[in-house]
Amino acid sequence: MEAQSRYTIWLWVILLAGLALRLLHAATQPTLGSFIHAEGDSGWYLAVGWGFFSGQEHGWIRNIPFTNASIPTPPAYIIFVGVFQQFLGEHETAIVIRLLQCLASIATAYLTFRIGSLLGGPRAGLAGAALAAFHPALIFEPAEITTETLYIFFLACGFWLYLEYYVAAACAPVGSRLSARAAIALTAIAFALATLTRAVAVLFPLGLAAHILLLRRRRLTGAWRGHVTLLLTIYFAILSTWTIYNLALWDRFVFVSDRLLPAIWRGLETEDGTPQQNDALLLAGEEADVPEGCEIDCGYHHPPELYLERIGEIIAGDGASLIALRVRELAYSLLQPHGTTRLGSVSVRDAAQDWLGGNRALPDLLAIMRIEGFALKSLTWLFHLGGIGLGLLGMILSRQRWPIAAPLMGFALYTVLAHTVVLALPRYLFAIEVVWLIFAGCALAAIYERWRRRLGRETAEA
Repeated sequence: MEAQSRYTIWLWVILLAGLALRLLHAATQPTLGSFIHAEGDSGWYLAVGWGFFSGQEHGWIRNIPFTNASIPTPPAYIIFVGVFQQFLGEHETAIVIRLLQCLASIATAYLTFRIGSLLGGPRAGLAGAALAAFHPALIFEPAEITTETLYIFFLACGFWLYLEYYVAAACAPVGSRLSARAAIALTAIAFALATLTRAVAVLFPLGLAAHILLLRRRRLTGAWRGHVTLLLTIYFAILSTWTIYNLALWDRFVFVSDRLLPAIWRGLETEDGTPQQNDALLLAGEEADVPEGCEIDCGYHHPPELYLERIGEIIAGDGASLIALRVRELAYSLLQPHGTTRLGSVSVRDAAQDWLGGNRALPDLLAIMRIEGFALKSLTWLFHLGGIGLGLLGMILSRQRWPIAAPLMGFALYTVLAHTVVLALPRYLFAIEVVWLIFAGCALAAIYERWRRRLGRETAEA
């Protein structure tokens, strides 16, 4: 009981310190700048969020166009940032969004503790929570008005509900506070909200259904047909609300998002860049078939047939170069930490590579250490690469707890495989950072336990 109380105290210290760091960073960021930069995602989300509640089919806000009839992304984050603009000013809206995202981010660290405790005990959970609370990228991200923080939070909620109240309860029935059906229903809601925030997770609940079947084959759960049916019914019913909305109001069929083909094309195209550059590449000298009156306001999107044509042309070309491109892009996106570019425009990695490939002079090394944001960038690299290395070790050490570990490992694999097909960027793979940290906590706890046993033996022998 005393040990449990000690873990609780340390957990509160970690979470409060992590929340303070997030709030301090968010407080230093400009608020109005997020609204007026049309070239950034923040300005776009805020403009489209305002437009979603405006009652207009299309229009402009702060020099950024919005088009309700053809919103390309899932709606959850657009609604989230749009609703506050209906009754708050721009400055206050940015503050409230960042405050809520800071709370969601530190809640993710808490859920990391809960999930890690299921895998390796409270010490593993505490180590994972500390990594999540003090990871620089996870500290900086809530201040950005982008989807990542809420997406990761909904994913963490889904995994926690599924693993603690369904899987763990099935493996060791001890009177859970939730019934199996309630746990499955809440899991479906959480993953549906995650998918309506970022579309890449759309097929992952099918993997959970396969996991439930595997539990049944190992005789760890019963009524699997009803649980799978409930999971997928609730999940797809929630996703279908966006489809129904678009059909009813705009006579447009879209399931979650219509950005699949553009994402595949961008993953294959070597010269993609800004929207204007992408338009030029897609059209390749052809005239766009833009509906009359849509040159300015309608946010016109290229038809799927054009993307399919361009994708076919690329695939029919040099297959070996295409495979090499996808491997390079995926490797870069996995190994490069998300969020370092906002710490300074000069790349520490590129500078270090140049130094290693040159004469390795001491003055040049000192110049690298004077690069803007060097310390924070280096710390971010340490957390990222250390998290991956320890996470892989933790996965190996957790193999005996496969009912808990498999869904987490499966999500990491699913995300990586999905981005072998669609465009891969460090930002798009950022969601699996928490998975690495959960298993890294297990590895650190195992290393500590082994060191403590060894120290105890040496003390006894002495």
